[in-house]
Amino acid sequence: MLSRYFALKNYTVVLAENGIEALEKINANPDLILLDVNMPGMDGIEVCRRIRDTISCPIIFLIAKVEEQDRVMGLLSGGDDYVLKPFSLKELDARIIVHLKCEERLHRKTEQRFYGDLVIDYTRKSVQIKGKALDFTKVEYECVPAPATLEDAYIYMTNRANVGAMRVSALKQGV
Repeated sequence: MLSRYFALKNYTVVLAENGIEALEKINANPDLILLDVNMPGMDGIEVCRRIRDTISCPIIFLIAKVEEQDRVMGLLSGGDDYVLKPFSLKELDARIIVHLKCEERLHRKTEQRFYGDLVIDYTRKSVQIKGKALDFTKVEYECVPAPATLEDAYIYMTNRANVGAMRVSALKQGV
């Protein structure tokens, strides 16, 4: 039932019938792992313990037991979340979406610098002052100071925002 539901939601689903098979299929490089605590052969908590040092994706446990100790063991073994059985497919889907978005944020490499009201995003090549984006030509952006000279950048950006576009030649001369 789970595999059909998530396949219909355009997820690629890799199934394992037991804990040993789950360990064998871990090389599929998953974005997220759902582990049933009560898997045959090797329980989900042991699978999690064995893979956590090499796999950084979120792991969500499906837990039938309502004992606090079972939930705590799942989290302490390296799990990121748990869902108690019986559960709603919509809730599970929402938790999966949240974990995948969190992973995306963690892996997004952005280099931003803040100085007063100035925000320079060196990855997106964008600059904002007081929440308003400044439109730069490619040549103008190339003149944005490196993070080490952020105070100079603030002075330049503030002047640019208040006065208007400066000539690139004047900027390169340090005006």
